[in-house]
Amino acid sequence: MMDDRTGVRAVKVCGAFVFAFLLALLLSVQFDFYYDLNDDTMIKDIVSGAYTGRPSGYCIQMLYPLAWCIALFYRAIPTVPWYGLFLCLCQFGVVFLIAVRLLSIMQSAKTGVLALAAEAALVYGLYLREFVVVQYSVTSGICMAGALFLFLAAPKTDKPYVFFRRNLLPLLLVVLSFMIRTEVCIMLLPFLLLAGLVRWCGEERFFTVVNFRKYITLIVTALLCMAAVYSLDMVAYRGSEWAGFRNFFDARTKLYDFYGLPGYEDNREFYESIGLSRESYTLLENYNFALDESIDTWRLEAIVAYQEQLAKDGRGLHSTLCSTFGFVSRNSVREALWKYKDQLTGSSSMAGAAVIVLYLLYLILCVAPVRGRQRAGAIAKLLGILAVRSVLWLYLCMVDRVLDRVTMPLLVAEFVMLAGFLLCDSAGERNGRTYRAARLVSYLLCVAGAFASLAVSQQDVRAEYDRRVAADARWNAMMDYCRKNGNNYYIIDVYSSTSYQGAPYAEKMFTDVDNSFKNFDLCGGWAAKSPLARQKLERYHFKDIQSALGGAETGRQAGAYFIADVNKNLDWLVQYYAKRGIAVSLERADQIRTEAGEPAFDVYELVGTK
Repeated sequence: MMDDRTGVRAVKVCGAFVFAFLLALLLSVQFDFYYDLNDDTMIKDIVSGAYTGRPSGYCIQMLYPLAWCIALFYRAIPTVPWYGLFLCLCQFGVVFLIAVRLLSIMQSAKTGVLALAAEAALVYGLYLREFVVVQYSVTSGICMAGALFLFLAAPKTDKPYVFFRRNLLPLLLVVLSFMIRTEVCIMLLPFLLLAGLVRWCGEERFFTVVNFRKYITLIVTALLCMAAVYSLDMVAYRGSEWAGFRNFFDARTKLYDFYGLPGYEDNREFYESIGLSRESYTLLENYNFALDESIDTWRLEAIVAYQEQLAKDGRGLHSTLCSTFGFVSRNSVREALWKYKDQLTGSSSMAGAAVIVLYLLYLILCVAPVRGRQRAGAIAKLLGILAVRSVLWLYLCMVDRVLDRVTMPLLVAEFVMLAGFLLCDSAGERNGRTYRAARLVSYLLCVAGAFASLAVSQQDVRAEYDRRVAADARWNAMMDYCRKNGNNYYIIDVYSSTSYQGAPYAEKMFTDVDNSFKNFDLCGGWAAKSPLARQKLERYHFKDIQSALGGAETGRQAGAYFIADVNKNLDWLVQYYAKRGIAVSLERADQIRTEAGEPAFDVYELVGTK
C-alpha cells in the first residue's frame, strides 16, 4: 500500500500538473501561439519537411540528435505541429516542475496555493510574451532557469546517490537546453556554477570526500552528457558537404552577428585582392549573398581575418587583452561600460524591473535581519550574482548583441536564481515585529506589482498581436500565391521577408498548419548554400540561384521568379548580372495582394535584353 508520504507527494504532483495545464489552457484560449521570428519558422520547415519535402534533422541551429527526434515524429504523423508542441512542452514543463518543487517546500496547503498564484502571476505578467510568442533561444534559457531553481531548492542530503537522484531533473534540463540552443546554455552556465558553489559552501564542511563525490559526480555527468550529444552532432555533420557548409556558416555568423562588413570604398584594395566586386559586396550588404556562388567560405573567412587585423592595428573594431590573442569586439570596454550603465538605469522592461525588486527583497528579508557569518554569506551571494551578470552583460555590450532573444534568458535566469536564494534563505525563523512588518509590506508590494504587470503585459502583447495580424495578411497571401503556382519556383529578397511595420513575418504554431513542401526560398539567410538549400533547388532542376533566376534569359523554358516588396528598388540585381556579362531587365510578372486587396509583394521575371 502507498504510505502517507507517497500519497501526499502524488497529490502535489497532480496539483502541479493541473496548475500547469490550466495555465497553458488559459493562455491558449486568450492567445494564438506564434513562432517569434522567421528563424524559428525555418527550423520548423526543415524538421517538418516543408523545406525540402522530407523531414530532416539537419536544422543547423539545434543539435542533430534532438532535431532528428523531432523529424522522426513528423515522419510518423506529418500533419501534427510537433516542433511547436515541443517548444511549448519545454516551457510549460518547466512551469510544472517548478510548481512541484514549490509545493514540496511549502508547509501548508494555503502557502502552496499562494506560491502557485505567485508563479502564475510571474508567467502571466512578466513573461507572457515569451510563452505565447515563442523563440527557441528563449526556450533554451527557460530550461536553464528551471534547472537553476530545481537545483537551488532541492532538499539537502549527505548521501551522494540521493543527491544525484534529486538533481537528475536539473541535469536533464541542462542537457536539453544545450541541445536546443548551445550558445544560450553556455552563456548561462556561470549562473549554474555559482549556484553549485553556493550550495557546496552551504554544507557543514567543505572539504569532505562525500561533498566531492556529490558535486564532482554531478558536474562530470553533465559535461559527459553534453559532450556525448555534441559528438553525435559532429558525427552527423562530418560529411564533406556539411563540414564545408558548417565552416561557411561559422564565418557568416561571425561576420554578420559580431564583426560587420567594412565599407567597400574605404577598403577597395582588400576586396579587389580577394576578387569581390562592388556588385557582390552589395549582395553581402542586403543579405542576398546566396545569389553569388563566388561568395564562399574562403572569402568570408578572409573578410573576418581582415577585420581582426584592422582591430589589432587600432582601426575599425576593438581588440582587447593583447595584440596577439586579442578579443575582437565592436565596442571597447569603456563603450561597453557606458552601454551597461544605460541598461541598468534606463531599462523599462518589466523583467528587468522585477530583477531589481528581487534584489531589494533579498536585502530586506535575508540580509538586514541577520548578523555575522550569515550576513556575510548573504552578501557574498548577491555579489556573486552581480559579478556573473555584469560580466555577461558587459560581453554582450562589447559584441553589440543586446537583443531581446539574448537578454531575456539572462534576465529569467537571474530572476529565478534570486528567487531561489530568497526562498531558501528566508525560510528559517525570523523574530521581531520589524521583520514581520517588512515581510508583509514586501508581499503587498509584490502583489500590487504583479497586478500592474498583468495589465501592462496584456496591453503590450495585444498591441503586438495587432501588428502581427497585418504582417500575417501579407505573408499568408504570399504563401497562398506560391501554393497556387506550385509548378513555379520563387526566390525572395531577404529584407522583404523579415518584417512589416516592425512585426516579424512568422507563422502561428497551431493554426492553419501546413507542412507541405514550400516552393520558395530566401536569397540568403542562415540556411543559404547548405546541402538542404541545394536539394531544394535540385527538385526544380536548378543548379544555383543565379542560373535559376536567369533561366528565361538563358533560353530555358521556365526560370525562377523573384519576389520583393512592392516597388522596391532592385537595380542591384540587374547590375549583378551585368557585371557577369548577362544583360537582363526586370519585368513585373504579377503582384501578390492580401484578401483585402492591398498590394503585398511584386513578382518579377528576369528577361534577357540585347
